[in-house]
Amino acid sequence: MKILERAIMPNGTEIQLEDWSEHNTAEYPNIYGFTIGAYPIAKNTSKNRLIQSRNKFRLTISSNPYMEYTNDDVKNDFEALKTGSKTLEDLSEHFWYGRRDMYYLGMDVGNEEY
Repeated sequence: MKILERAIMPNGTEIQLEDWSEHNTAEYPNIYGFTIGAYPIAKNTSKNRLIQSRNKFRLTISSNPYMEYTNDDVKNDFEALKTGSKTLEDLSEHFWYGRRDMYYLGMDVGNEEY
């Protein structure tokens, strides 16, 4: 994995643009691509307490060509996070751990706990 760029969102959240394509194989050439690694402060604690409120956790937003979310989309969203024109919540449909990451961010996921 290569870190292409690091930045801080206007709200203080650290983010980085990563390239994971070196992990692709000839058999599976499009599995890995660009990823946004974000390190927000958790608003909720996980059941196993590995992620605790008021502490940073890693939130991953990865390209997925099979879901039509390309490397270019990831780069554009990284730029939008840097400028504040988008928030992490705006990108929740692309969270690696989906509703679990939403829960840690304090987004409404009903009565579910993770």
